[in-house]
Formats: sequence, structure tokens, C-alpha cells
Amino acid sequence: MDVKLLIVDDEKGITDSLGRYFKLMDYDVAVSNNPVKALEMICQDNYMVVISDIMMPGMSGIELLKEIKKYNGMIQVIMMTGVITIDNVLSCLSNGANECFLKPLDDLGVIKQAVDDSVSKLNKWERLIKSMVSRKD
Repeated sequence: MDVKLLIVDDEKGITDSLGRYFKLMDYDVAVSNNPVKALEMICQDNYMVVISDIMMPGMSGIELLKEIKKYNGMIQVIMMTGVITIDNVLSCLSNGANECFLKPLDDLGVIKQAVDDSVSKLNKWERLIKSMVSRKD
């Protein structure tokens, strides 16, 4: 299954490096440096996983997370931040984020594992839904 991944961060260096890394790992990757534009992209395409920064101008990553979950609760969201606070972590968790990582992201393998775990979680839910639908028929 092709994994459609969207990376959102106002720092172009972050989106460029993460984008390159995940493309090398054969993910279908898109990037955005604008959270408002990213939300438009999410509404126009079928992303499975979104990796988003928390601190961004125009719309915070927490606000983006809330909008993503409102639009489609099945989209898996992984958060990252350069400034971690208890409030940020609790907001991420209470609004449905799978993970929250501290930047700089020194070990990209940990992020990849979080994406893979998110995809596995999504696949598990999809299998459950399909089995429930097939039982109704």
C-alpha cells in the first residue's frame, strides 16, 4: 500500500530534509510550509499520515491537528516542536495526535517508526471496518 504522507513545517529546511528522507524510503510525500495551505491540501487529497510542527505562524500545529481530526478522524497525525511544554504535549494527546517529538530530529528512524506504527494502526482500523461491513451483507 502506498503511504501518502504530508509534512507541515514553516521551516523549509525541515520539510526539505524530512521530505527527502521519506521519499528515499518510498513514501508518497508532499510538503507544505504553510499550515493553512496544508489544510487545503488535506481536503483535496487522501493523506494517511501528517507530520506537523506545533509552532507555526497563521495557524498553530494544534489548531491544524484539530481541523484535520474534524475533517477526517482517520488521518494519523504526528507532531513535532522545538519548544516542548506540558500544555503542548497534553493538547497533542487530547486532540488525537499519535506522537510528539522534540526538534531537532536527530534520529529520523524514530520518526519513520512512528509513521509506520501510524499506518499499521490505520490499516487495523480499516480491516475492522471492512469486516463489519462484509458481515452486514
